Amino acid sequence: MIISPVVTLLIAGFLMFAVIGLLSLLAHYYTLNGIKSRTVGDGQHGTARWATKSEIKHTYSEVPFEPELWRQGKNLPSAQGLIIGWHKAPLFDRTAPHGYALVDDDDIHCLMIGAAGVGKTANFLYPNLEYACAAGMSFLTTDTKGDLYRNYGGIAKECYGYDVAVIDLRNPTKSDGFNLNHLVNRYMDAYLRDDTNLAYKAKAEKYAKITAKTIIGSGGFDIATAGQNAFFYDAAEGLLTSVILLL
Repeated sequence: MIISPVVTLLIAGFLMFAVIGLLSLLAHYYTLNGIKSRTVGDGQHGTARWATKSEIKHTYSEVPFEPELWRQGKNLPSAQGLIIGWHKAPLFDRTAPHGYALVDDDDIHCLMIGAAGVGKTANFLYPNLEYACAAGMSFLTTDTKGDLYRNYGGIAKECYGYDVAVIDLRNPTKSDGFNLNHLVNRYMDAYLRDDTNLAYKAKAEKYAKITAKTIIGSGGFDIATAGQNAFFYDAAEGLLTSVILLL
């Protein structure tokens, strides 16, 4: 019996589609998503896992991400923390056009790791700086390229009323600073110009003592409660006062 070429092609085509269908079926049911984690012993090999959606919703606060309104002083967030994620608003939710930020408002540390160009600064740091300003948090950032100051220094000052200070390690003289001895220098210079006016010298000594007392008693420590050690604190205060006046 001779089988015609048409029948042969039909059989081959049927077998080919059957194999493709079988492979698709196997790929649908036997994927990496079907591999479930199993805890070994008492967690000798670790117990870390991905959080479920319900755990994420319970752990993090959902805050509408609205930088345009925040910069106008509207709808400012009350929870202070770190933005560690984001999700789109539901279809019929018009209250958050930019979605919701997932904020961890606990006392935590966060480490962001990524290769160059993946968006660590633009997609993680900038939103957190915006949120920190809106929530009224104080913060310190390293800025080796100066991008943070250029892009967010003005926003923090003009939109949120922040006092932005810069410490420039390459050009220290261009850094922002506060001279504790400003009043001491002012009145001592005035006394040197007119050494007959002892009031200037007295004021210089007064502010030198105040500065020394502030430094020695930093951290809320009251020298009056030092007891038997008061002598040493008084001596340190006197030494520091004399050094300030000498300089």
